[in-house]
Amino acid sequence: MPGAVLAIVVVSLAVGGWLGWRHMTRFHEHVSGAHGAFPAALGSEAPSAPDRLVRRTSDSYGVVDGALSIDSASDGIIARNLRTGKEYWHYGRSRTELGKIGFTAAGDTIATWWKDGVVVATDVRSGKPRWHAKVPYGDPYTTSSREFATVRVLNGLVVTESRDQITAFATDNGKRAWTGAIPKGCDLDSGGVFAMRNAVVARAHCAGPDDDALQLLGFDVRRGAVRWRVTSGDDQLVRADDHTLVTSLWTGPRIGAVVDVTGDKPAIKRRPFPQDDLALAADAGIMLCVDTSNKTPDGTLAAFGVADGQPRWTRQPAKGTRFGQPLLADGRVYIVQQPSMSQHEMPRAGRSDLLVLDVRTGQQLHAMPLPSMPLDLGSKYIGSAAALTPWQADDGVVAIRWDGMFSGTTSDLLVVSK
Repeated sequence: MPGAVLAIVVVSLAVGGWLGWRHMTRFHEHVSGAHGAFPAALGSEAPSAPDRLVRRTSDSYGVVDGALSIDSASDGIIARNLRTGKEYWHYGRSRTELGKIGFTAAGDTIATWWKDGVVVATDVRSGKPRWHAKVPYGDPYTTSSREFATVRVLNGLVVTESRDQITAFATDNGKRAWTGAIPKGCDLDSGGVFAMRNAVVARAHCAGPDDDALQLLGFDVRRGAVRWRVTSGDDQLVRADDHTLVTSLWTGPRIGAVVDVTGDKPAIKRRPFPQDDLALAADAGIMLCVDTSNKTPDGTLAAFGVADGQPRWTRQPAKGTRFGQPLLADGRVYIVQQPSMSQHEMPRAGRSDLLVLDVRTGQQLHAMPLPSMPLDLGSKYIGSAAALTPWQADDGVVAIRWDGMFSGTTSDLLVVSK
């Protein structure tokens, strides 16, 4: 190799190494892995008849691609092979603290929002950072119930949200897509962000005739401008499909609503309901509620048609048992039937079964006895409010966790498959 060419190569390698070192030290980050080939998914959809335990995780955020569990670490996150439990990669940062994390069950990006205001998009297959961005995290140490922070991966966007700011970044390259123009007198609320066909919908508290009234804000998915705003219902809404939100409590008891957000303004259709049932989930034209009437046991499922609000089916838990929260996926309802208890009891030992129901009829398609799952650290603080709940169902696995009103962002998981 001629001397001039050799010199250029040496200089290039030196510059490249220096830039890499500067990049890593700038964000105080470190990566180990990935170790070996990327694990194959355990399936291509939510399993119709899960019958075996794949793994128990500890302190997990959830499962991605039916291949890895994303677990908490003292300095960040660890991806572990679902089949073996071995570390696949580890991403961490020093001199700061991890705030929130967001990813989808099937996707290539894990978004972390750190309390120093850095957003990192981590590649699922390698554990390496794909891009970094800066957005204020807010006050991470406040005790105010109005302060919150969330980060989600939604339809090609990484969306960060706090009380006074919502910002979207392109998932593939981290380019800031927009910062939402929050109307004067409004503060965003922690009731959820929905990715719809033409809008990102968020809840907000807004000053007005109804002091501190809840509103829905529709941010244009391309520009972040507020396309519309409308007074929200009494109960939190659930996403029925890519253009419809539904609630069983809109303006008061027994008055629900279907909110179509396709156009420049949402089309709201009120729907009557026979009782004061709280909406839990919706999919395939069905809204599932928990039956709160005195005629049926606590936890009875009631299904209504999204289009007309009419009853479709109900299902009661077996005698001496209760239902946890349901999860809808691929036209099926996943729900855990577990031992019942009084208001002041802790969840007790006993047989629990993962049931798979047809979403349109409520017919039981499958049942899997679950191994005993002791309360994890977070669930011990919520006592009788804790219930075993399917958390994810996709790519061949169902992940089940303890869940309740004050559950944390991580949990121990039972991961089952076919």
